[in-house]
Amino acid sequence: MKNEEAYASWKRHKPNTQFAVGQLATLLEENDESADAVFGAYLVAKKDLARSMQELLRATLPPSRPAFAEMRSRVSQSLQERFGDRIPPKYLAVPYDTVANQDLFGLLHEHMGKPVGTDVLRAINADDIHTERRIRELRELGLRIDSVKRDGAGCYLLVSLDLDPTQTQALVAKTIKKSSLPEAEQEKLIASLDA
Repeated sequence: MKNEEAYASWKRHKPNTQFAVGQLATLLEENDESADAVFGAYLVAKKDLARSMQELLRATLPPSRPAFAEMRSRVSQSLQERFGDRIPPKYLAVPYDTVANQDLFGLLHEHMGKPVGTDVLRAINADDIHTERRIRELRELGLRIDSVKRDGAGCYLLVSLDLDPTQTQALVAKTIKKSSLPEAEQEKLIASLDA
């Protein structure tokens, strides 16, 4: 295991998962099981399995925080170098500093240049339905992450750690558009991005 902390968390969570799966299995073996009881047990088991598999997958990867922080630092430096002379600092703050973004980046980074299945990416996020949105956010930071197919299944591929300047410019424009500035001031600032 490459991440001892995540492995220890998986081991702590494993008995709860075994119990939840066992409860579901017991209900499924009964002939006169209640649909509500089976569905309730399924929901508990699904949640426990998602959390447990998330921790197990994290345990197989090196801790992702250092690489994620370094990438975000490069994004910040790029934004400052390109726009710092004409855009106020509050519009150059680097967004998307969530654990979900970090875990997805860590998994893609560990397999850079190789397709990673969407199902595996969802697993690192405990089956969160917003995994694809988190991937889009990483793209907005300037990372080139391609959608590809492998054996007919959807995958994502981190091509390199080189930042796409068009994405970082769009990121600043998006931040300005979300601000409370009057529309005319927003447009003026956005126009200055091309200077």
